[in-house]
Amino acid sequence: MYVYTKMDIPKSSNISITQNINVSKNRLNIPDLLKHILYINLDSRPDRLNHVQNEMNKMRVLGERVCAIKMPDGAIGCTMSHIKCLELAKTRGWPQVFICEDDISFLNPELLKENLLKFSENAQIKWDVLIIGGNNCPPYTRIADYCIKVSNNQTTTGYIVRSHYYDTLIANFRESARQLLREPTKRKQYALDIYWKSLQKSDNWYMITPPTVVQMDDYSDIEGRNVAYSGLMLDLDKEWLIKQQLGKMW
Repeated sequence: MYVYTKMDIPKSSNISITQNINVSKNRLNIPDLLKHILYINLDSRPDRLNHVQNEMNKMRVLGERVCAIKMPDGAIGCTMSHIKCLELAKTRGWPQVFICEDDISFLNPELLKENLLKFSENAQIKWDVLIIGGNNCPPYTRIADYCIKVSNNQTTTGYIVRSHYYDTLIANFRESARQLLREPTKRKQYALDIYWKSLQKSDNWYMITPPTVVQMDDYSDIEGRNVAYSGLMLDLDKEWLIKQQLGKMW
């Protein structure tokens, strides 16, 4: 029997890192934003490890494996794993970190890198988090053809965090985990990619567009079923959802 309410959230934990050694030697024109990459992978999912390493090779970038935390409640384990990544980036003194999950899929690597370069060269944009692959819903603000400012974006498939924001996001994720430990059935309220929306409304969160990064359609250990979210992640506006919500009002 697992007693969730008695579990404390550790401030730090040992991190198992395995470097992706299959990366191509040709790493020209790689944006600085992709210099520090961590991908999360469960020991029980070598299939996912193979997938994410292939995706890193497609992008011609070097990533490191962070051993995911296995817990009875997969949503809490997921949150703890993302905290591990942020703590590692903070310990290493990285100026930013690209954190991604092992089901990430890059549909158009060259376009993504081109848009990341444009984003990083725009000195007028002051940002805290940059979503690389997310499930976005309106409202959002179009900044340029290569990015939007978001306020309602979920899914932690891939995102870049700047160092000044590590502690803010760690605190948000810890509170998400605490709430899930108290009320594990309320994932729709306390899952980390839902709980972080409160930060999006007050801080500077952006997303690279057009969306070209999705989750691989596959079995989810967190949800305990096969999932297919790629269509949702490629649709920024979700007009069908707005119509559905309006229909319920009448």
